[in-house]
Order: sequence, then C-alpha cells, then structure tokens
Amino acid sequence: MTRPLLASLLTTAIGMTALPAYAAPAGDASATGSSGRERILRHLDDLTRSGAVGAQIQVTDANGTWTARAGTARADGSAPVPRAGLFRAGSATKMFTAVVLLQLVGEGRVSLDAPLERYVPKDLVPAAERITVRMLLQHTSGLHDVARDLPQGAELVRTRFRHYDTATSVREAAARPAAFPPGTDYGYSNTNYLIAGLIIERVTGCSYAEEVKRRIITPLRLRDTSVPGDTSSIPGPHAHGYLTLRGTGDRPGRVRQVDVTELNPSMAGPAGEIVTTTRDLDIFLTSLTSGKLLHPAEWEEMNRTVSTGGPGSRYGLGLKQERLSCGRLAVGHTGGIPGYATLAFTTPDRSRRVVLSANLADWPADPSIGGPIDKVLDDAVCG
Repeated sequence: MTRPLLASLLTTAIGMTALPAYAAPAGDASATGSSGRERILRHLDDLTRSGAVGAQIQVTDANGTWTARAGTARADGSAPVPRAGLFRAGSATKMFTAVVLLQLVGEGRVSLDAPLERYVPKDLVPAAERITVRMLLQHTSGLHDVARDLPQGAELVRTRFRHYDTATSVREAAARPAAFPPGTDYGYSNTNYLIAGLIIERVTGCSYAEEVKRRIITPLRLRDTSVPGDTSSIPGPHAHGYLTLRGTGDRPGRVRQVDVTELNPSMAGPAGEIVTTTRDLDIFLTSLTSGKLLHPAEWEEMNRTVSTGGPGSRYGLGLKQERLSCGRLAVGHTGGIPGYATLAFTTPDRSRRVVLSANLADWPADPSIGGPIDKVLDDAVCG
C-alpha cells in the first residue's frame, strides 16, 4: 500500500474528519482579496486531509494580518488547534543559529571564509582544514547529514527521550563518507548547523542556546520562543504531533498512532530544536529583513545564495529564497521534526508574510503534504 492510502485508512479508522478552517482576522481587514484568503483556507483543509492532523497560519497581505486554523489539536479529539499555539519549528531554527554566527562575523570574532580548524578540533571534523564557515551555513560542505542516522519508527518511539551530545553527533557524522568535496556542490545537511552551534560556543564561551536568547529572543521580546535543550514538553497550549506504526510479523495489518509531541529536542539542537509560535516567527522575520538583527554587510552575506537544484529555489546562509509563480521573491525557511512541519517566509519588503505550522499524523511526514504547503506559500505571496 502507498503511504497516502495508509494515511487515508488511518483517518477513517479513528473516526477523524478534517474540520473547516477557522478564520480569525487580526485587524479590520476588508473583503478585498478574499479570494486569495479563501484559497489559503482550502489549502489548509487539504493539508489536514493529506497527512496533517491540524494546522495554523498567520498571514500578512495587502489587507492586513489574519490568522486561521484547520483540523484538530489531537488525532483523537475534536478541539481545534489552539490559537497562537506553540510548536516545534524544526529547521527554521537554522535562521536563528545563522544570525548569531553572522553577528559574530560582524564583531570580527568569526571569519566566514576561515577554515573550520580555526574554531573546532580536527579530530572532530577531519576535513576541517578544507571546509569553511560559509560552507557550513550554505550547505556546501559535503558533510554527511546526521539526520540520516537518527532512529525512525518504533525505535524513535522507544528512544525519543534520550539525550544527544552535539559534539558526539558531529564526530560520528563527520567520520562518514562525504557526499562531495567541500565547496563543489549543494547538499542539505543538519551536521553543518550542529557545528555552527559548536563554533558559537567556542568563540563566546556560552552555549549557542544562551547566545540565541541573549541576541535574539530577549531583545525582540519573543515571549513564546524557547531553546529547550533536554526539556521534552512544550511549555504552553499546543497541538499534538504523531508517528504512525504499522504492524509486522504476526500482526501485519495493525496500524497504531503514537503521540510523539514530547521528545528530547537535543536530537536536533542548533539545527532544529526551537519551540515558538506563528507570531514570534513573524516578528523574527520582520526584524531580520528590516535590519534589526544584522548589519548591511552581514545581511548581504546571508543573501549570497547557491542553487538547491529546485526550480526557483536557492539557499543563502541559513536562509532560503523562493521565486514564486508571480515572480515575487520570498525569503525564510521550512522546518520538520517528529510531529511538526513549519513554513516561515516573507517578501524582502515585508509586505507579504506567512508562517504556518502543521501537527503531523506521521513521521517522516507524508510527502503529499508538500503540495498544500507549497500552494499556501504561493497564494500568501502572490494572491
């Protein structure tokens, strides 16, 4: 059976149907442009039918800022996703880590084009003399992706509260064969951002988490954003994410959904552990693009991109660029971590912005969620 069919069967088995989206305008927006809004609401409903239990969104367009929800907070419940609910941001964390490292570049404490051996021991990264800091942030290092080695399925359920030591994870990943010689290609690897976190710690004498709090969370007053470390719970109202286990052996037909909302996010660390809200991620994006977090020189470096191989898609230093159907450019990041998928983008002039979180029915996420999420981004920016 295909994954979409299994997801469909699971939805039927537990008696859950997608609920209509709950639009909640944040201001006194006019009805002008409502067709674009209606399309986005339909995409949210499609998302809850294609692999998400629920979803929430905050959009800023020509008519103001509005929020919406679809689906449910729990797979076995009827309550909607909480308004302003917290969620795991996954790889959207990379923007925060990159900003801290670029601030250190602006302070003259880190050089983007210096080899890693200046900041980390060679026994940690054997190719440290050939990989630069820029290559880490731009995913051109060629380093093996540590995420490929994380447990999945039943093993993930059993081990999801274990602590992951960042240096140990880096050492093990860096010892594996490289995907390509440093600087010769693009290859997304979470290992790069674990190393970026270690560089921040070596240079400042403080953990990357402390620096993110001091340099970003506190000055921007991101009251619902945290770097949880080993804390497995989400500290506030939130929707729940799941992993679907499928039977083997003498019970091949058994399908069971396990709540994996609580887990030890050290598995993701500087590459994906942050907990936040749509509001806080929107504040972060507007602050980043308006010059509140980086000086012009470092912002320019963040936007020096390489092709990811996808149409209209490029990657800078912790920042994705997407050229959408109307020709407009959006910058931001996506994210995924067991239980959650995230989308956070803005146009460079901040006139159109979108932040979405989906609480998932399975992990790895059903690939069919990509269609509705892509359509949300396109309609939010182009609609």
